[in-house]
Amino acid sequence: MKAKREALTSLFTAMREGKVDGDIIDLLLLINSIDGIYTTSSCSGRIGIIEEPALGAKPLSRWLIKVHRPIGFEEARKALGNAERGLIFLKSQPPIFHVVAEDIEKAKRLHELGLASGFKYTTFKVISKRYLVEINATEYLTAPLGRDGRILIDDEYLRFAVELGNDMLRRSKGRLPRLERSFRKLREEFGEDELFYELAEEHGTEGKWGLP
Repeated sequence: MKAKREALTSLFTAMREGKVDGDIIDLLLLINSIDGIYTTSSCSGRIGIIEEPALGAKPLSRWLIKVHRPIGFEEARKALGNAERGLIFLKSQPPIFHVVAEDIEKAKRLHELGLASGFKYTTFKVISKRYLVEINATEYLTAPLGRDGRILIDDEYLRFAVELGNDMLRRSKGRLPRLERSFRKLREEFGEDELFYELAEEHGTEGKWGLP
């Protein structure tokens, strides 16, 4: 699969440059080692404060702080001091994995796997003749905090929102071990991909990260 070669090259390069969420590297390597599937953009789950010029204007949004672990109250409050223009939200988002399958049967299996692993927003679609499965959970939180640099909430509300967002992030990340076990079983079913190990060696990946 030419597309998988390109995707693996991008993944190994991003890992080397420190652009991949550290707590899902092992899982991403596992998924990509499976024959007939590969990942594209994926995230281990995150929480932060974002500034949006208008509702839905995602490309023009600016994160004041964004972390892939629970956030501290003081971290959040300090970040609010950098707000300038637009709507201000605290957002907590669960892990999300985009996995491409070489055929519809593998896509169906991935869809079943995601749902069975507790990721209840898992869907799959056909995009440019590719079968793309989005493994996604339900724990999303968006809490408005202010507008145009003006913070419209007090510390009590901010602390509540931060604690709730952190709890949701922990809950969703808590499903990652279950998802990993599911993919290990899937590898037994689909088999290993020689291309993965060939490119991992070429990029020196095994020297820094253990391969599945």
